[in-house]
Amino acid sequence: MILAPLSRRTLISAAALLGPVLRVRAAEPVDPIFAAISAARRTGMALTAALSDLDEDDEAQNSRANAAADVDSDARNALGKVQPTTEAGFRALVRFHAEDIAFLEPDTFGALALKDIAAALEARGPS
Repeated sequence: MILAPLSRRTLISAAALLGPVLRVRAAEPVDPIFAAISAARRTGMALTAALSDLDEDDEAQNSRANAAADVDSDARNALGKVQPTTEAGFRALVRFHAEDIAFLEPDTFGALALKDIAAALEARGPS
């Protein structure tokens, strides 16, 4: 397939449309906490899948589940070492932990307190 060369007018129009988008993107700081949260979510889902219908008498399944648990543990430990650099990142971290603990330990005082903190942050809206 041969593509026709783009006209000057098309290139200028595209640049005019993309200019504001690129400036906004460039101005937004990249908070490393988002990648760490994403990794923890992915490894948590992989662990849940490995544990689903686990036959504890099956050596291969146990091995896969143990490996998934190790990877999940590493991702959670890494998350604990990353500090949010933006308010949005801080809010995302609080939401992640509130959702996580609500799933793992729903009726503990810590889970309820973190849920309240996350709700209070959301009620304040973006700063």
